[in-house]
Amino acid sequence: MSKGIHEELRMSVRLKYWLFAITILIFSFVSPAQASHKKAHGHKKNIHSRSISRGPVEARTKKEAALLPNYFAITTYKPNYILPYYYTGSPDNTVYASNTPNNEQIKHAEVKYQISLKVPLWKNILGHSSSLYVAYTQLSYWQLYNQKTFFRENDYEPELFLANKINYFFSKNWQLNFINPGIVHQSNGMGTSLQRGWDRVYLEAIASTDHWMVDLKPWYIYSTNGNNKNIAKFLGYGHLLVAYQFHQQVFSLQAHNFIENYARYATGEATWSFPLIPYVKGYVQVFSGYGQSLIEYNHRTNSVGVGLALNDWI
Repeated sequence: MSKGIHEELRMSVRLKYWLFAITILIFSFVSPAQASHKKAHGHKKNIHSRSISRGPVEARTKKEAALLPNYFAITTYKPNYILPYYYTGSPDNTVYASNTPNNEQIKHAEVKYQISLKVPLWKNILGHSSSLYVAYTQLSYWQLYNQKTFFRENDYEPELFLANKINYFFSKNWQLNFINPGIVHQSNGMGTSLQRGWDRVYLEAIASTDHWMVDLKPWYIYSTNGNNKNIAKFLGYGHLLVAYQFHQQVFSLQAHNFIENYARYATGEATWSFPLIPYVKGYVQVFSGYGQSLIEYNHRTNSVGVGLALNDWI
């Protein structure tokens, strides 16, 4: 296939993502007015829909509201977990050559953990159901089982986003909970030939029903590091997250690059969390594809890990 056709395909994918993003952004301004209009005219369907306003997203929102009696209260954002045993079938040892203690090879088994928190900067902006948040996520890979223990990768991800609470029903059970525009930076902070990083703006739509949550987040990449200028080829222009809550268990699947390049670089991460003791969950994670860590963004890996989590997506 010619270079020109490849470029047209990439432009087509970007256009599809951003047409969707613009649509949901417009919808976020229109839907509150529609909901108000229906309420004023006693719209029965809307009344029925509001009476069943529940589900995992709404439940988490209420819990967070109860924990935020004042400004600058810290809450969880993405899942917080530790996997004491995380096994990767094919780590990319070539990228670490001469950059590890005693030039050791990367072990298949390691420890993986994620810390993710958010803080409100401005709640209920000008009396509206919109709040400005700053968030921070750190994803780390610790070669604990190597002869010389070291962190092969730490990915740092500060983020600023506007949480717009919508709660608009577009079917009998499904509701659009949030539309959140944001800006995010992610890098590994190496500062050498191992440096990886990118900057994005995004528009996120979160919808849910009684047991399901769907999170669609298209993004635009406006800056990349010199060592990963082709990162969009492997990580795409957005991601899809689907989570299902069954009693106290949560199953989730994240996917990216499933449209671009005929899904040649499609990536998925599946997780399962289940209760162990109060406030602590068992956690299983399976990954296949690209972007497991920034340093190996262009290397396909297959991994599985088991451990503990403090929270999940819902």
